[in-house]
Amino acid sequence: MRDTQGMDDDDRRAIALWRVSVLGPLISARLEHGDRTALFNAAAARVHELPDGRRVTVAARTIETWFQQYKHGGFAALFPKTRCDRAQSRAITPEVAALILRARREKPRRSTPRIIRLLERAGAVRTGTLSKSSVHRLLQAHGLSGRPLRGPGAERRSFLHAHAGDLWVGDALHGPLVIAPDGRVRKSYKLSLIDGATRFLPHSYFALSEDAVAHEHAFKQALLKYGRPRTYYVDLGAAYVATSLRVVCAELGIHLKHTEPRDCEAKGVIERFNRTWREEVGDELPEAPLPLDELNARHWAWLAVEYHARAHDTTQRAPREHWLAEVAQLRPLPHGTDLDEVFLHRERRTVRKDGTVRFGGALLEVRAELTGQRVELRFDPTDPTARPRVFVQGRFYCDTVPLDRLANTTRVRRRALGAPDPGVMPTGLDPLGQMQAEHTRTARPIDARDRDDPDQED
Repeated sequence: MRDTQGMDDDDRRAIALWRVSVLGPLISARLEHGDRTALFNAAAARVHELPDGRRVTVAARTIETWFQQYKHGGFAALFPKTRCDRAQSRAITPEVAALILRARREKPRRSTPRIIRLLERAGAVRTGTLSKSSVHRLLQAHGLSGRPLRGPGAERRSFLHAHAGDLWVGDALHGPLVIAPDGRVRKSYKLSLIDGATRFLPHSYFALSEDAVAHEHAFKQALLKYGRPRTYYVDLGAAYVATSLRVVCAELGIHLKHTEPRDCEAKGVIERFNRTWREEVGDELPEAPLPLDELNARHWAWLAVEYHARAHDTTQRAPREHWLAEVAQLRPLPHGTDLDEVFLHRERRTVRKDGTVRFGGALLEVRAELTGQRVELRFDPTDPTARPRVFVQGRFYCDTVPLDRLANTTRVRRRALGAPDPGVMPTGLDPLGQMQAEHTRTARPIDARDRDDPDQED
């Protein structure tokens, strides 16, 4: 991982979210005594992809440290700290570096210690001159630090989670044409979340888009009604890899897990539900487009009367009955959580010299002392009329107001002179008075000094 000295807030958040993904189920799983060590070792055995695309492995001890930080400090504790120095690695000559890279490419599963021993025995380097850290950084820089796994990569096994809320699976299905509220005929999308243990749907609805805002609305409604799952399993669609969803899951202690590329079969539980919906609802819809509200009404009626009320083929229990029997296993939201705040979208902006930021095609004014700083704007993506608020280092700083150039012509400008600390004890020192007294002593006229001494002769 690169040095944290030159990271900005976006880079630091990306690293924190990546560390959450490495922790995986550790942030929300039910852990019996001794289970943590097994999960640390399992996470260390996997190859993880850094935000910049490089693939690396992480030591179990490092993962345990991140777990303890998350446990005691939450998501914010996983942000990398700014270092006061830069690590100095040993210099590797270009010839030796080329040999190291060739040795890894020749046998991708060669470990760093094996490569070092290989070069030492071959006489390419003296014993002890190459360190594992310097070789590892070289391999990282060329995307060769991760080693391929052995064995098959896509083994399939049928499974069923033990309790409700252990796993929710989210997905989108392209729906029929509908009449939008504005009267136009548009395509619809069915956005659903299904519980892996009970096959109950915490939320499912039709929207006019499958973007991040629409997906997060479905997720938010499910959280409001039933609390938070331990794991949220989704594909690699743009809405599911969005930073906004990753931040939501990180702050709520939900393990966000993604399928492998082009691996829809991994979400078989919801793919089977979508197939059932097509057969029992989609095929029964009229040819002419329905209003969006009407389509949702029919969809919810089918869920309540038919799907949730009959025994599921896999569980042999009705999803609603099964879900209600598992209520004690559901995890409530953390105490004091404001979901409206958690689901705000966030964008970074640099405050211009005139104290404004550009947002939504317009200029908004912020506090003048933020000029030149990089700030975070948080806003409700579902309400285009709501103005964003300004956050600095994760804390609310000020609201934004529309730029009014006419009003600014008469507005008094403030000078940034620096306000004194209200809690400091006054020193009683007057620097200007001291300088004036010194000037008076050293700059008096000669005749004035003469009159002070009556014995002085003319």
